[in-house]
Parts: sequence; structure tokens; C-alpha cells
Amino acid sequence: MAFANMVAFHMNFRGRNYMVRGLCLIYCLVFISMNTQAEVDHERLINADNEPGSWLTHGRNYAEDRQSQLTSINRENVSKLGLAWYFDTGTTRGLEASPLIIDGVIYSTGSWSKVFANYAVTGQPLWDYDPQVPRAWGVNACCDVVNRGVAAWGSNIYFGSLDGRLIALDSATGNLQWEILTIDPARPYTITG
Repeated sequence: MAFANMVAFHMNFRGRNYMVRGLCLIYCLVFISMNTQAEVDHERLINADNEPGSWLTHGRNYAEDRQSQLTSINRENVSKLGLAWYFDTGTTRGLEASPLIIDGVIYSTGSWSKVFANYAVTGQPLWDYDPQVPRAWGVNACCDVVNRGVAAWGSNIYFGSLDGRLIALDSATGNLQWEILTIDPARPYTITG
């Protein structure tokens, strides 16, 4: 499906409604500024509706309504949209993340808990991070080695790695800030998001 390739995340869109929502999201990316990165804090999250071009948290806002407020794409012009860019994550494994869009950057995860940051307007990679999950750990996962996304707070991007670590990365550079093991490594536990 061309749209899934365009945003570089595998999304199972069911029906035209989901397609229109996704296209609205892509359209907004073209107009997002890439030059500023403000910290994500409580005020920003509770006022997410004031940033229609952003997707600050899973589901877009605390209500998790998953609806873009942008109206530039509609039934009359949706058929005129085309491919703006695509990003190859380098895998054919499952991709299930709900990406975040913060200050012109798309943050998402791929299989084996890899994290990607791309400029929203161009698709150019800003950084990526591979937590080096031991491949043998994959047998413990019930549903493949997928990851369901990141969270943002302050100037960090947070995610859980398949092998049970909670990891914080600097949102601007992708540099590791800290990590902590959250599971008993003797048990076959996993984190997928």
C-alpha cells in the first residue's frame, strides 16, 4: 500500500475513514516547522488541541480521540494527493508503532525496538537508535519483535525495549540519557511498547 510506504510505518487502514485521517496527518507535516523543539510538559499535553499539526502522545491527546483537527484535506481534494516522501526502516518485520509528531519531527519505533526520528517535511533521518536487543530474546515475544511506539516528556523520548529495558533518549540527538532493566532477566518477559 503506497500510503504505508510514504510514512514508513505499517498501518492497517481499514476503510476510507482511516485513509482520510492518515492523509490529513501527512498533509499537516508539510506545513510543520522543523526549527524549534520545545519540551513536552504537562501544559503542552493538556493543550494538545492547540497544536493541530502535532501528535504529542498516543492517540494525539489525553482523550485519545485519534482525530486530526486539520481540515485542509477533504473529500473534494483527497484524490489529488500524491507521494511526498517515504522512509525505509530496513526491515520486513512487523511495524505497529503509533508515531509522535513533535515540532516538525516524527518519532517512531520499528522491530527489535529500534527508534527513528525523521524530519516531517522532507522525511530525512534526524537520528536513529538501536538498543541492540539480543536476537535470541525474540523467542519470548508472543507477537513478533514489534514495538508499539514512544512517549515524550521534557526533552526526552522514552520507549520500552523488547528485552525489558526502559530507555530515555535525547529527542534532538538520539543520545542515550539512561536505561533501566524493568524485568527479571531470568524470566521470559518482554516489553513491546
